[in-house]
Amino acid sequence: MIEYSIDRLTDDLYAIDAWMEEHPQRLACYLFDTPERVLIEVGPSATLHHLTAALDEMGIDDLATIVVTHIHIDHAGGAGQIAQAYPNARIGVHSKGARHLATPDRLWSSAVQVFGEKWLTTNWGPMVPINEDRLLILDDGDLVPLGGGRFVEALYTPGHAKHHITYYEEASGGMFVGDSLGLCYPHGHAVQPVTPPPDFDPVVATEQMHRMRAIEPAFLAFAHFGPTYEVGKALDEAESRLWEWVRFVEGIGDVDDEPATQLLRKWTLDGYRSDGYSEEEIRVYDRATFWPMQAVGIRRWLAGRSD
Repeated sequence: MIEYSIDRLTDDLYAIDAWMEEHPQRLACYLFDTPERVLIEVGPSATLHHLTAALDEMGIDDLATIVVTHIHIDHAGGAGQIAQAYPNARIGVHSKGARHLATPDRLWSSAVQVFGEKWLTTNWGPMVPINEDRLLILDDGDLVPLGGGRFVEALYTPGHAKHHITYYEEASGGMFVGDSLGLCYPHGHAVQPVTPPPDFDPVVATEQMHRMRAIEPAFLAFAHFGPTYEVGKALDEAESRLWEWVRFVEGIGDVDDEPATQLLRKWTLDGYRSDGYSEEEIRVYDRATFWPMQAVGIRRWLAGRSD
């Protein structure tokens, strides 16, 4: 049995639990079932069958546009395969990430260095190239049509990655934030930063959070995981915790990356305990976080700032 779940958020907007890494509530994809259907986020290829099974159940036999927030493999790794499954769809991606979907070898090689080829192949699966004529190159302010005079607007939101886009749709009030704010699992709804190298920049990320707040969305649609309607609270927590992480890593001092990683992990999880989160809620965040990447990303930014 292929697992997935479908939640209706508005009359024509759905959140699909795509069971990334064969676990529920790890990756949310969002479908606008409008005259021109738009799917936001794809996920990795290894678990793409969960997403396509959900679309099949919904009777979706065609998509106009498939957009990704950024090209990290847990968001866009299956883009080539889903492009094959929906041959009429355009694949929307920021201009700085487009070449990696057309020719994913370099992106894949970089990910192998971080995760290891066995883990990456087993858990996220391979990437296949997308013909350049299928790519829809997006930048700040570009509009993806939904039909009926409605659009999804692309907002260029670097900070997590230089190729990151947040999407906003006015009628629903939905803001689809990818990893620009971090993780926010429904078990606890704590917003936890995601700070990978090489592009992490907390100053830029904070500027984008302020921009999102000014738009006044009705809800924030996290990729990891699901919508939250406490917009102000989530944005406040995203900003404050981001800078708490930066200050903590800065205070660790001159130790190797591995002990720095363990110190960040322990401090973060102990903080959740102090805040009253259950051990199961804490395990969800711990299991979903690739800790070595977080400490290294912050340290790399700190080093660049002092150069």
